[in-house]
Amino acid sequence: MEKVLYTVQGPKTMFEMTWEEVAEALEETDMVIVPTGATEQHGPHLPLGTDTMGTVEFARRMAAQLEEEGIKILIAPPIPFGISSYHMPFPGTISLHNSTWKEMVLDVLHSLYAHGFRRFVMPLGHGGNWGMMLVVAQQFMDETEDAKVLVYNNLPVLVSDYPEVFPSGTKEGHAGAGETSRMLATHPELVQLQRARAFYSKEAEELEDEDHPLMGGGIATPERSMKDVTPYGSIGDPNLASAELGERFYKKAVAWNCELIKKKLVNKG
Repeated sequence: MEKVLYTVQGPKTMFEMTWEEVAEALEETDMVIVPTGATEQHGPHLPLGTDTMGTVEFARRMAAQLEEEGIKILIAPPIPFGISSYHMPFPGTISLHNSTWKEMVLDVLHSLYAHGFRRFVMPLGHGGNWGMMLVVAQQFMDETEDAKVLVYNNLPVLVSDYPEVFPSGTKEGHAGAGETSRMLATHPELVQLQRARAFYSKEAEELEDEDHPLMGGGIATPERSMKDVTPYGSIGDPNLASAELGERFYKKAVAWNCELIKKKLVNKG
């Protein structure tokens, strides 16, 4: 018998629910989180599903916190494929064309809408999806009469503590100490720190500087290949990571996410 790879803590996503459970929940709420992630390389030490696992974990924690406040929200089945062309030089990465991803997510949203969902929460789970997330949100609004969509990027909040807590004084980048900390907090069995390699460079840090749109700026220079930026696929030093820090990062960002949902979709108007 193979050993258990990892365990999952609730609340359930719709992927794990029965249709009757979904029907019963729809009597209480029309609000749903739609997690969109990716299947792409995350250095030698993290699984390809890191972004998807991370965005689902955010959704579970957000749903649990909102439930404690008397606010019911469901979690749609996660979409595990993203727009990851620049990671394709690393084996295992699966990337969808922009148009494919757009149509797939629109179909998911329209399916949920047909069942009675009207308030949709779409947090950023993978940076490469951001541009098309905005396109999808607007098109979905145009194609429905009463849907409300909240699409947002919480990355600046998520990484805001990194320079303070990590000796590198940087945002630690893709698959660096921050992302590794969050995986240690939730899926430690899948983290292989013995394979991790530290890597810093000016080019790597520019991917997440304050000018980048994902960090709140308005300047972008798209990458052709992540392998040109880092030979390992990761940026920073994963060995600085810890589960305790991962919990800290989750707690701060989840609280911010929940306040945003309440402001935009619960208490508005």
